[in-house]
Amino acid sequence: MPNLEEVYKRLEKNKKRKREIGKMIADELSHSSRHKEIKEEMMALREEKKAIEQTVQAGNPDFKEIEELKAEIQTDTEVLSDLALNMYMKDETVEIVDEYDQKWYPSFKVAFKKGNG
Repeated sequence: MPNLEEVYKRLEKNKKRKREIGKMIADELSHSSRHKEIKEEMMALREEKKAIEQTVQAGNPDFKEIEELKAEIQTDTEVLSDLALNMYMKDETVEIVDEYDQKWYPSFKVAFKKGNG
């Protein structure tokens, strides 16, 4: 079985190659006048879409509630994750049964981030 460093080096090598290929493709696309036209049209349409959405949101009293609900959902998701991880570390059964008697089990993900040193 490979160790962490071997897998990490392979992962970084593949990410670098993917970036290189992406840059080559982007460079080729930059020479296409039709591609440039379409990008400009898309940007204009995005701006128009955003303006329409902002107009609708400004006239809708429920918009503020949506923002509050987003924040509450994010907070509850973090709390749920923390509780599940604590239960898992205590070797307790970690499952949720919803209103349809469907069982839900946690899915853990490990991510690495750069250290300070």
